[in-house]
Amino acid sequence: MNFISFEFLILLLGLLGTLVIFKYPLIRKWILLLASCVFYAWWDWRFLGLLGTVVLLGYYASHLMLASHDLKKRNALLWFSIVGHLAILGVFKYSNFFLDTFNWVVSPLGWQVGALEIILPIGISFYTFEALSYVLDVYKGTVKPANSLLDYAVFVTFFPRLVAGPIMRAKGFLPQLERGILLNFDNLFEGIQLVLRGMLKKIVVADNLALAVTQVYNAPSVFSPLSVWLAVFAYSVQILYDFWGYTDMARGVGRMLGFDLPLNFNLPYTSQSITEFWNRWHISLSSWFRDYIFFPLERRRIKWLGQAGNILIVFILSGLWHGANWNFIFWGGMHGVYLAVERVFDWAKPVQHPWTSAKAWLRSFLIFLLLTITWIPFRSPDWRTTLLIFEKLLFVKMQYNIEWYSAWTLFAVPLVVVGGWLFRRFEWRWPMLKIKQPYALAFLLLEILIIFFFAPVNSSPFIYFQF
Repeated sequence: MNFISFEFLILLLGLLGTLVIFKYPLIRKWILLLASCVFYAWWDWRFLGLLGTVVLLGYYASHLMLASHDLKKRNALLWFSIVGHLAILGVFKYSNFFLDTFNWVVSPLGWQVGALEIILPIGISFYTFEALSYVLDVYKGTVKPANSLLDYAVFVTFFPRLVAGPIMRAKGFLPQLERGILLNFDNLFEGIQLVLRGMLKKIVVADNLALAVTQVYNAPSVFSPLSVWLAVFAYSVQILYDFWGYTDMARGVGRMLGFDLPLNFNLPYTSQSITEFWNRWHISLSSWFRDYIFFPLERRRIKWLGQAGNILIVFILSGLWHGANWNFIFWGGMHGVYLAVERVFDWAKPVQHPWTSAKAWLRSFLIFLLLTITWIPFRSPDWRTTLLIFEKLLFVKMQYNIEWYSAWTLFAVPLVVVGGWLFRRFEWRWPMLKIKQPYALAFLLLEILIIFFFAPVNSSPFIYFQF
């Protein structure tokens, strides 16, 4: 069920109306769990069985760990839970990737293994990582465990962030759930503003840019180098505003229910280093890999591998998390190399140049250019397309026309990128209005009209739904 659909609007209105009628906290939790299950089952009801398995595995493994005073038994339960969660993720997301890789290796021998008929459950990468973080935090004693199986099930299945994050940890969600679902007009009005803000980013910016990006990436050989360059830049903005738009909508729906979901993006294209970029891009995932993969690797650092090696491992795993494809692994590895180089040459300082200087703008543009080029294997469906794109970018064939698909990018990409730099320079923030302000409703109406008039005929799926 897509956020931008009539079905989702009916589900949300029905949920809010039902919660208004039933005010007892326990009943409200059951209603919220039911709504989350309906939301997830809308894609395929069979996914509910897998989601239930993840919930039961995480809850009972952590429950048994807490009840045991035997360190060996606690360790065994921890590893059982980790292996179980990773096995679920591995089977459903990576089985055919590993089989395809095996077939490629043994193809000279004439061996072949048939692909498995497995449907990729939507959002599996997100909710398995949330479940893993819960088990690890309970084991370390850094989080208060869920009061009941119901509370844990609501935490894992909470529908606004179920299929594409942000990845939320138990210590941030469970205390809010214990406090109770808070329905009031202020929360509703703030939530509506966040949802509209997300729709502007997704529908008006990302979906219109997708028209040019899709055309070029489907057949790069027929387009001029200038059009390919514009499409490559357009994808950088498209993926940011597509995922940022989803996150704003998820945070908005959560706010309507009285929950605060974490900020997932903070003007990432204003970064002056790749290190700063990963502190501003997909923040919930970056912090997850930092806390649960990088720090443990650093504590057990292999001398010859060093910190640079651990960084490379983390980002190769990050690429694999994004998708079962060598393009994603290559993309993650490239970022790992960038970060390792920054550490070696001490280029990863938090503040390189003040935003009153031209150096800050130039450095941010160069980082944005590097990020844009690095997105190419991430977006390309295969290596052949990736190579064709790079061939066009190098102007191997001298063509200078620009197709009509690129008209929107000529306006939108500079506006978004330079606008981000201006927001960073002057420390601007998108206003969160109060209903008592005389222009509040007029501002919301303006946003609705912009969405209505500038929305493309067909909305493209959220990019991160595939992960």
